[in-house]
Amino acid sequence: MPKRMVVSFPKSGRSWLRYALELTDEASDIVFCHDEFEYNDGAKPALNFDIDVRYKRYDRRSDKIVYVDRDTRDTIVSLYNQVTGRFSDFFNYTDDISAFIRDDYFGVDNLIRFQKIWRMLTQQNHWLMIRYEAMHHDFAAELSKVCDYFGIKISDERLTHIAEMASFDNMKQLEQSGHSNRPWLTPRNSYAKVRKGKVGGYATELAPPDIDYIEERMAFFGLEKNIT
Repeated sequence: MPKRMVVSFPKSGRSWLRYALELTDEASDIVFCHDEFEYNDGAKPALNFDIDVRYKRYDRRSDKIVYVDRDTRDTIVSLYNQVTGRFSDFFNYTDDISAFIRDDYFGVDNLIRFQKIWRMLTQQNHWLMIRYEAMHHDFAAELSKVCDYFGIKISDERLTHIAEMASFDNMKQLEQSGHSNRPWLTPRNSYAKVRKGKVGGYATELAPPDIDYIEERMAFFGLEKNIT
């Protein structure tokens, strides 16, 4: 049976989109996943980069998949904060962010490889890719694209209302209120799911040599900094 899916690397904006889609009341069959890159298992299961596995896992002819992509530098910073905050009990990671981005398991090389695979799969299979940065610029427009792609019929007025309800500030207030009925939108280890949500925030959280390192690794793997 054809699947409707939203795929992303962790900390790329998937939960933001998920919350909005659930508010349409037409998303109960949509699968939200990280393509087995969950980063929530202290055993550190091996990360699978096999492209053939994905050709078998996803039906290129019928599956409708939305891939959510985000700036590599912001993503790795957000992942660091999750691993050392919400998931601190899983990993007990105590090194600084400079070591984190170079780590064999958590580091930026694995993020870059994931992004390369999914940008390629999305292009090859004519799936829909949306950008975290574009959602920040005009969330209603990006949500409209996703609804059209998934065949979710919704009026412009209701879509605008849902986009407002799913704003960063409203989601943050809902989480902090303690009234969220979604386990993934509740604090864990006293750390919020909705943190800063900034575009370009990496510039204040990474030292210049670490930014240079990430960009050098992106260039090495042939990953573009900004895509449209």
